Amino acid sequence: MAKKKEEFQLEEAFKQLEEIVGQLESDEISLKDSIALYSDGAKLLAQCKEELSGIEKDMIVIEKSLEDKE
Repeated sequence: MAKKKEEFQLEEAFKQLEEIVGQLESDEISLKDSIALYSDGAKLLAQCKEELSGIEKDMIVIEKSLEDKE
């Protein structure tokens, strides 16, 4: 049986990004760990941008359908 793709949770992604930023701001993080965190954050940010773009497109469709009904 195929695994069900986990739904992307934007709010959870924002929390994870905040945690990553907090860790990156720490004075006690190694360069290697900083690079790994930065990479993880960049990937997560790209997912957030993609999700927000989809939401924006949905909102445009909704607005257009409401305008057509007027």
